[in-house]
Amino acid sequence: MTDQTAAGNALPPWKILIADDDRDVHVATRMALRGVGFRGRELTFLDAYSGAETLAILQENPDIALVFLDVIMETEAAGLAAVRQIRESGFDLVRIIIRTGFPGQAPERQVIVDYDIHDYKEKTGLSVQKLFTSVISALRAYDDLVALESHRRGLMCVLESVSWFDFNAVQRYVAGMLSEFSSLARLETERVVMLSRPTLEPTATPVVVASMGNWPGPQEPVLMNDLPLQVADLAGETLAKMQGLSGAGGRTLPVRNFGVDLVVFAAGDNAFAQADEVLLEVFLSKVCQAISNQQTFADMAEVRDAVLFGVALRAERWNANADVELKQLARLVSAIARRLRTTLVFPNEIDDAFMSNIANAALLHDLGNDALPAGLLGKGGCFDVAECALMQSHVGAGLEALTYFSAIASRSTLLDLAGKIISCHHERFDGAGYPLGLAGDAIALPARIFAVADAYVAMISSRPHRSAMPSSIACEAIKTGAGSCYDPRIVEAFLAVVDVDPVNQWAST
Repeated sequence: MTDQTAAGNALPPWKILIADDDRDVHVATRMALRGVGFRGRELTFLDAYSGAETLAILQENPDIALVFLDVIMETEAAGLAAVRQIRESGFDLVRIIIRTGFPGQAPERQVIVDYDIHDYKEKTGLSVQKLFTSVISALRAYDDLVALESHRRGLMCVLESVSWFDFNAVQRYVAGMLSEFSSLARLETERVVMLSRPTLEPTATPVVVASMGNWPGPQEPVLMNDLPLQVADLAGETLAKMQGLSGAGGRTLPVRNFGVDLVVFAAGDNAFAQADEVLLEVFLSKVCQAISNQQTFADMAEVRDAVLFGVALRAERWNANADVELKQLARLVSAIARRLRTTLVFPNEIDDAFMSNIANAALLHDLGNDALPAGLLGKGGCFDVAECALMQSHVGAGLEALTYFSAIASRSTLLDLAGKIISCHHERFDGAGYPLGLAGDAIALPARIFAVADAYVAMISSRPHRSAMPSSIACEAIKTGAGSCYDPRIVEAFLAVVDVDPVNQWAST
């Protein structure tokens, strides 16, 4: 039951609900307000003839700005009951103007104080001019309240973004920010895309960091060139000039901050017309900061990874193929852990922090090798009793070496996982391992995962005393060891991810 009094304006009209059981009142209200507009937006009317219908229409149209509400409809207090339901249902912003032909039944002062009503009018004394004034006043109040609410939510989101940032989930973070941005900007379209590039690399192709609607999503990096040609051209011109532009059926808004150039394109010729652009720029600057922080953390992580890999290579310097084997090992440990997490085998132990650090922790498994005599690790054939004891001492030496790292980062998840792997990676599931003879779940989970991956990589690699095994034979050996050497649950996950093809997928790329 919608009737637009005018059409053609690109901005959405103000929605006004007429709630009255007298159909003549609906007709008269439309006629009196024909042609009226406010802040570039026209009026559209919805009709309700009872209190219950009023609330139902509000539920379907939460962006109604104004309700003209009769007091007496299906009951003598239906209108007042509807007001209570409207406010208690969370419709705090909509303005309500009471219109009644029986003012004695609902005294004006009491109604306005008790029920958060914008205005109170008697039908008999309501002229066209008074009706016009009441509507404009109510729409202005509603628009201001909506703007204040947007400012409040925007401020909360910006403040939260300052204190919280998970650089491993930057895509989720920025996607959430884009959704909030669209709400703040009061965009009527869902076709919104956000692109970024480093300020100091003006020739770099911008990357889509978040999108809504039918745009390509930021899965594996989506570049600006993957967007429709006209949109890509407009975004490129915006970045070149760093000023908002119109075209391609929409508008752009650029921000430069924290070494990041960011541009948002929203479909619709009047996108951002209802928004406070200063607030949006502050909001987007925090997105720039998040992207900049993520890149900083990524750079730091890259340096950390290089240092840890160098430390691991030093411990494995007896092995000419250590570079390849360590990369195989790290990738396979991660793949097994990911499979275990997907299948919820150890839901209370494998979390984001575990997944982020398990590969690097695995690299440090033989940190204690530096304490062994030169030539022992590369010796062909079997070790004698003394040599076996000496070999087993590398576990304690590795834990001692790890204390130098822990002295600097005492609460590091990576070092915690590494310590568990170093101390337990030679234990066996049946309790026949060393140094403590632990069995079953008493062996730390990271070490149980590592033991399977390490055994497999060792078997498919050459050693001084033997040649590399085919992948299929190594897998059979792992299966045979399930329940004795290895945790059967981890063996199952390993077999689900390992490639038994002769061209082994765990080889370094």
